[in-house]
Parts: sequence; structure tokens; C-alpha cells
Amino acid sequence: MSSSPNISLFAWYELIVPNTEAAKAFYGAVVGWGTQPFPDPSMNYTMWTNAKGPVGGLMALDEAQMPGARPHWMGTVSVENTDATVAKALELGATLLHAAHEIPNVGRFAVLQDPTGGTFCVMQSFDPAAPIDMREPGRVGWHELWSSDADAAWAFYSGLFGWVEVSTMEMAPGQVYRMFGRDKENMHGGIAPKHPDGPPTAWLFYATVENADEAIARARELGATIMMGPMDVPGGGRAGGGVDPQGAGFAVFSAPRA
Repeated sequence: MSSSPNISLFAWYELIVPNTEAAKAFYGAVVGWGTQPFPDPSMNYTMWTNAKGPVGGLMALDEAQMPGARPHWMGTVSVENTDATVAKALELGATLLHAAHEIPNVGRFAVLQDPTGGTFCVMQSFDPAAPIDMREPGRVGWHELWSSDADAAWAFYSGLFGWVEVSTMEMAPGQVYRMFGRDKENMHGGIAPKHPDGPPTAWLFYATVENADEAIARARELGATIMMGPMDVPGGGRAGGGVDPQGAGFAVFSAPRA
């Protein structure tokens, strides 16, 4: 296993929406994120920030470059070698959506779609990040895939990244919520079967906030459609989420109060 604490885990999150200014106002109020421009102005890219620095990115949805794309969040998994990861992903049945491309002084990335339809990015960084505390406000504290075939999705991601099953719970007869991590001691997220009539297979990312109930109330006031919670979650804490005013799925989590 790599010595880097973030290899094979989600480490960056991008929101792609038509109106970036509206997104800044919404997530600033709901999650508490600040923003700062990317150092290279030619990229027209904004970074989300918490008290300790950048945690993700924001970019405009360009219909010409992404025909048919809807507003969405994209999670990036840190890898040691982008090209090798892409090759392995294709062997496991993935579809390559964006071939490996180098961002000067940042890293090499590619965009993939898993065999059940979930999209994600992989990035080989030239400057590996320090350990990430998912409970830190403004970080993403949970990573959840709702898949049309949860067993196939698990086989893919565990085979690609070496994720291990930490725990499971039965949501309904025959429907298992599988919690995973890079090791047994640290859970990183969950994979579950989506409702047959629900949205397409997609990753949902839970931003860590001080108070999930207050964050959901603010989101509703600002025009979000709340589809779950706020509610207690296994292991303690509160969570909730839905669809932001531009149509991207979002969720928040707050740890149990001491």
C-alpha cells in the first residue's frame, strides 16, 4: 500500500453548474465554503475553500464541451499513476469519458464511468496532499454511490482501488448497504442499490457542517429540494440532502455533539 494517506480515496470534489455565482452563494450559505480563483486565470476555475485551504472546485457547465450533461458533482480519487489506473479500470469494464490529460504543475487526470453508470475522476497529483480529516468542517465526510447494480459496482471499485468492506446493513429485504474504506479501521463511504425508478447511478457527497439541521433549513430557504432528512444516521450524527437550485445532488453531515 502507498505511503500516501490519500491514495485510492476521494480527495477533491468539483461542482459543474450553469451559474457559478449562484452556486457560490448557495454553498457559501449552506456549507460555509469560501472561494478563491485558481492561480492560472486561463482555466476559468474557482476553488472551494474551508478554514485550512482549498477542498474542491467549481466550473461552468459548457453545453458545447459537455453535450447533454446535467448539473452535477464530480469526485476525484487520488491515484499513484493515472494511466495505469485507467488501463485497469477499462479491464474491469469502465468507460473512458475523458482521456488522461496533464494540468501543468497540478497533476494528470482522467474521467471514467463505472460499469453501472457512476462517473468519477482519477488524479495523479504532482503535490500529494497531507492527510485529510473528513470530520473537519467544509470537508466531505462521506461518499455514497447509489447504483443500478450495487454488487457489480462493489466488484468494480474494490478491484480498482483495493477498497475493503468494513460493515453492512440491510436497508430492506435483499437490499444491502455496504460500507467501505481503504482499510477496516477507517470508513470512507457506502455503496447501495438505488430505487429502480430513481435518478441514474451517481455518487453523492456529504459535506461536513457544524449543524446539519440548520444547513438543511438554509438550503430549503434558498430553493433546494430536500429529499431526505435531516435525520439521525448510524454511528451518530445527523444528515440530510436533496437537489440544489440548479439540479445537482448534494448532502450534508454533522458529527455527534460532544
